Amino acid sequence: MFCFALAAALASAGADAAPATLPQVEVIGRPPANAGTESLRDQALRAPAAGDLAELLRAVNGVSAGRMGGHGLEPVIRGQSQGQLNIRSDGGVVMGACPNRMDPPTSFAVPSGVDRVTVVKGVQSLTHGSGGTGGAVLVERLLPWTSDPGTQARVGAGAGDNGLEWRGDGQLLWRGARSALRLDASAAQFGDYQDGDGADVRSGFDRRAVHAMAGTEAGAAGVFELGVERAETLDARFAGAGMDAPLDRMTGLRLAWRREFATGEISARAWRNEVEHVMDNFSLRPQPAMAMRVPAQSDTQGADLRLELASGAWDWELGLDIVANRRQATRYAGPNPGQLTMINAFLWPDARLDQAGVFGEGTRSLGTGRLTVGLRVDRFEAEARRAGLAPGAMGMSPAAFYAMYYGSSNSDWQDTGVSGLLRWEQPLSASVTAFAGLSRTLRAADATERYLAAPAAMPSGRWIGNPGLALEKHAQLDLGLAWQGDAASASLAVFADRVHDYIQRDRARGQDGVLRADGASIYRNIDASLAGIEVEARWQLAPSLSLQAEAAWVRGQDRSDDRPLAQMPPLNGALALAWDTRGGEWTASLRGAARQDRVDDSVLTGSGLDARRTPGFGVLDLGWSRRFGAHRLRLEVQNAFDRTYAEHLNRANLDPFNPDPVQVNEPGRGVFLAWEWTAGS
Repeated sequence: MFCFALAAALASAGADAAPATLPQVEVIGRPPANAGTESLRDQALRAPAAGDLAELLRAVNGVSAGRMGGHGLEPVIRGQSQGQLNIRSDGGVVMGACPNRMDPPTSFAVPSGVDRVTVVKGVQSLTHGSGGTGGAVLVERLLPWTSDPGTQARVGAGAGDNGLEWRGDGQLLWRGARSALRLDASAAQFGDYQDGDGADVRSGFDRRAVHAMAGTEAGAAGVFELGVERAETLDARFAGAGMDAPLDRMTGLRLAWRREFATGEISARAWRNEVEHVMDNFSLRPQPAMAMRVPAQSDTQGADLRLELASGAWDWELGLDIVANRRQATRYAGPNPGQLTMINAFLWPDARLDQAGVFGEGTRSLGTGRLTVGLRVDRFEAEARRAGLAPGAMGMSPAAFYAMYYGSSNSDWQDTGVSGLLRWEQPLSASVTAFAGLSRTLRAADATERYLAAPAAMPSGRWIGNPGLALEKHAQLDLGLAWQGDAASASLAVFADRVHDYIQRDRARGQDGVLRADGASIYRNIDASLAGIEVEARWQLAPSLSLQAEAAWVRGQDRSDDRPLAQMPPLNGALALAWDTRGGEWTASLRGAARQDRVDDSVLTGSGLDARRTPGFGVLDLGWSRRFGAHRLRLEVQNAFDRTYAEHLNRANLDPFNPDPVQVNEPGRGVFLAWEWTAGS
């Protein structure tokens, strides 16, 4: 029925007249407090020292990131990460090619070349794709359709003394009568930084990226856009892993079309992103006793069709989307780098994961409140086409490992899942709004969780995916208040998430569904719960002086084994002061976290994914920025008192001889200077 309704609406859309041209509206000022969504743009995306987008996202309350080096930080929203987050770049999906996630999706987005990054905490919509049980990160780059005809340009450069060696970026925007063009280019070199004790931390890398986008307005046929990009990270060193990454390259292509009609808009997108990744343990570090190299590929393609329309009291968004991902990773070994002829393992044995979904979401006013309802149905299919292939006469195939640990060598899997959303927003007064959200969402295991096959001589060094993992099912309740006054604003959000079939990385101890008790890293479904609170407040103390405070806390519990969930951020927050003077804009930010004692750090009784009980910390950052005509100078001092500290979130290690997690210290004091020039016609 849904498909018939969508087809009928598309047919009526095609019969309507050419799209109306809407006037540009510029809104100046601060929007009302929103406890669930925050956007980063402009100068917030051009911080001089950030190694990648995930490092910038730490500035958002409720968002943390796990560090393995200077690049490839893993974002965590409300205690959820990886496949539990929907990360979209211009509507498309990028899936990294590293089994140990040296290249999470956010690592491919160069912040200086992005217009807006929207962080959605929790489940507020079902239209961002399947999954997203913890939230979404939406990266957007736009053509200058709302600008006056002409050309705009921006050039920037920066340097620092602890990590960043130099960076440069540029952007060119052009708007004609019926066409538009955009070019972005950037390059940067980061060296190893030092922590507060002056110890070198392996974290350097080189980065370069280019992005081009063009579009044309074709009258009644709508607007067509084409985008291409290439992003490369070279010689990335990782203190928190047994290997480094000499190469990480993403090539992307995107086609988009949209057309307005009398009561809404229809749009379609198609995209393909190809990632090449190489990691080894000899190119960027002393040669070990056994050399290893892992070339890997991840190709992701997809499309979506959407219809937005007003029908009576309802505003509807209807659509369908598909995503297909193929991943292949092979580990080679030999006595030295010149003799890497032996296939040691098919880490990803030609893993293929497909998803297709249809969704409908409607919003309407009821009295003074606003109601949102949504329904989504997804079909998932997965297979590992090379699971039966053994890496040599003496090696075991991935399928043999699956049978050894889970009792079945069948790598094919299919399932269908239904998600739903009910959300209500109600003004309680002229300045206070309350909201409540109830959702059921699900997500499928990724290629590593389902199909990884990493053997090792010692069983405790093995890492084996589970082809039989069930869909992870989340039932969430989200409640909050937002207050907006004349000179202050505040928001409060609390959430609770009951999870059935939570996908847990654990150690083999003969649990239900696990046949062996040898300490290997395995995956299994458990029951879990998460709950948390986020508080934010802002005061305009004077026309030129403002103060902002925020705090977030989350608690995760493995209900099947009655122990804490690993990798949960502790209570954390920040207090920031901003002062705008004739001499520039001055900022001071005190950020910190409490001690994290709820850990799962034992490989004997738990997963051992937490490195330790992490001490709390407090760090002061200072900043200054000033415009000089078309120029802007920006100075930042991070960790001004040179504190030695580490975030609790660490990354698991893919070293076959040392699978224990490693916690990487954050940078010590760093001074960074950036310059920017903008011009427009």
